[in-house]
Amino acid sequence: MGRSVPEKRVIWLVLAWLALLPTASWGQERQRLTIEAGTPVTVYADRLENLERERLLLAEGNVQVEQGDVRLEADRLEINTETGEAVATGRVVMFDGRDRLTGERIEYSLRSGTGIVYRAQGMAEPHFFFSGNSMERFGDKAYRIGKGVFTTCEDEPPAWSVRLGSATAYLDDWMWGTNASFWVWRVPLVPFIPFFATSLRKDRHSGLLMPTFGTSEDKGFFVRQPIYLVLGDSQDLTLSPAFFEKRGFGIGATYRYVRRETSRGEMDGFYIHDTEESPDHGADRWVASLRHEEIITPRLVFKADVARVSDIEFLSEFADSLDERSTQRLDSNISLTQRWEKWNFVGRLFFYQDLTTEEPIELQRLPDLRLNAFQQPIPGLPDLLFELDTSYVNFVRDIGSDGQRFDIIPRLFYPLSPGGFFTITPRVGIRETLYDTRVVGFKDDRGFTVEDTVKEFTTRTLFEAGADFEARAYRVFNLNGALGIEKLQHVIEPRVSYEFLDGDDSDDLPQWDGIDTIRPGHTVLYSLTNRLKARSVGAEDRPGRVWELVRFTLSQTYTIDVDPGVKRLSDLFGDLIFEPVYGLRFRGTVSWDPYEHRVTTATTDFYYEAARWRAAFGTRHAENGELAYIQASLEAKVGSRWTFRLATNYNVDSDTVIENRLEIEFREQCWAIAATFIDRNDEDEFRITVNLLELGQYGFGRVFAGTQ
Repeated sequence: MGRSVPEKRVIWLVLAWLALLPTASWGQERQRLTIEAGTPVTVYADRLENLERERLLLAEGNVQVEQGDVRLEADRLEINTETGEAVATGRVVMFDGRDRLTGERIEYSLRSGTGIVYRAQGMAEPHFFFSGNSMERFGDKAYRIGKGVFTTCEDEPPAWSVRLGSATAYLDDWMWGTNASFWVWRVPLVPFIPFFATSLRKDRHSGLLMPTFGTSEDKGFFVRQPIYLVLGDSQDLTLSPAFFEKRGFGIGATYRYVRRETSRGEMDGFYIHDTEESPDHGADRWVASLRHEEIITPRLVFKADVARVSDIEFLSEFADSLDERSTQRLDSNISLTQRWEKWNFVGRLFFYQDLTTEEPIELQRLPDLRLNAFQQPIPGLPDLLFELDTSYVNFVRDIGSDGQRFDIIPRLFYPLSPGGFFTITPRVGIRETLYDTRVVGFKDDRGFTVEDTVKEFTTRTLFEAGADFEARAYRVFNLNGALGIEKLQHVIEPRVSYEFLDGDDSDDLPQWDGIDTIRPGHTVLYSLTNRLKARSVGAEDRPGRVWELVRFTLSQTYTIDVDPGVKRLSDLFGDLIFEPVYGLRFRGTVSWDPYEHRVTTATTDFYYEAARWRAAFGTRHAENGELAYIQASLEAKVGSRWTFRLATNYNVDSDTVIENRLEIEFREQCWAIAATFIDRNDEDEFRITVNLLELGQYGFGRVFAGTQ
């Protein structure tokens, strides 16, 4: 049966389309060569001519040569079939694995895998570009470059480049050269660099990170040059030599390690021989920290977080951020935690360094042991719940009282929920506290008035009873898409807690922490929380986002039995959170004295985040209710290259600027520069940080969060 005319047209169109496909072998000749002591070679071309007498293979038109990971493309190719020497001309491209070289001419030995690319331009992943009058391949991905240029920029001319008289490059490892110069566009910014080296590795690699330099009124000109060292697959080290014109030389270090998936840590430190007082007899100043986590079993975890500093003024002088400069103490914790289904044990060593005084007034906990039983049913009595808190602490202190204390509190709970309208939970318990120390008076110790104690066994017994009441009522309102909201839910949550304590009221107990200040009495704590939850209008069949639009809480404590002249009512505390739309959030807190009818403390925090900018504003009010501090910050992205950051901290009481910080960052495809100006109440500082793409992008560990 014959085909119809339309069918014949379709067949001819398909054949014509296939004939035009740009495949390497379609319509080309192919020849495979076997070169002695070399990998087999396959040659593709529009025309192949094998001159056996001259031992020469000629290839012309869309020539491709494949040998292992190396592939050559050219307009014309000549191969000596006896020696394996090849000469490629015309549009010449050489692929060395996934890296690529182009040039005017390639002389290549198919036997040894060596050769020369003339007027070469190359690219190595991920963003390394280099060129040279000649590039000689002398090994696997190894090249010698004559009169070369190196950059990570794609533009021409590149925004920055390093020009080298001669260089050696291993495309999967390193590149180094001599007689170099650093250029910005067409300007030789640094006309002579004796030696230049950089890593070309595609993974984590050692090398120089980008330097930071600037000037400070207190330290003069300063510069820091980080050096990143890969010590293995699971550890690295960043060394940061630093020089301060007025303070001398220093060095920072960050060592990070991963022993296994459940064991890792980091050590930080910075040391400087501070020459401020005397160039010949400077002071040794330092800060050091250690963090380690060891998950021994899924429920047994060891953690260490230790920090020490040489003197109390080190952070206020050398730290970077305002929070670090205003640090009043450095806490250290070494802990071991064991969790069970209904029990929990924590053993820790807690010690700290007070940065407000040179005197050793710290109260250390060496050790602090705690065993807790979570609230759980009593066997045979499922409605009766049991809870246990125990602790043993050995307090150690140089100035002031120290000693040991054991505290145990078993409690029973019986929750009731009549009709499900509310829940009331009566509870009873007994608190037994044992001391090995008793206070007999007070004394003066190095200018401090402290407790005078004797080592004598002392106990305190307290009986506690009480009840907790809580309820929850809500109502849903349909807005049908108004303001982008589908539904609103208003929730009211009242809570009342009554506590009765009776027992010993001793005046001879040492005062170490809040446990020791507990006294018999009757108190009522009440609070009222209002929540307004919103659900936005969903897209298609998907439900909209649910968030807490408003949360407002009022709370206060009432003491039933008080001494004459003591206030029964505590300050009324209010807490408001308002989030009308996504990205906009306000939070304010206030304490109000019901007797003097005045605000005692207050805070406000406003935060907004959009696609290209974010802003924050906050205030802090003192105990008299007057405005004390103002904090504000702004970050904005202008276009695709500019980022501006501004932060200010202002002390209203003293009318002084604690710190103003302005940072401007400009980022291009292959480089970025950031300029930071810091105005502090005791000094000004200016710094510049340069970042070149792919140079020093790995290993940005913090030397110490605060070191310059």
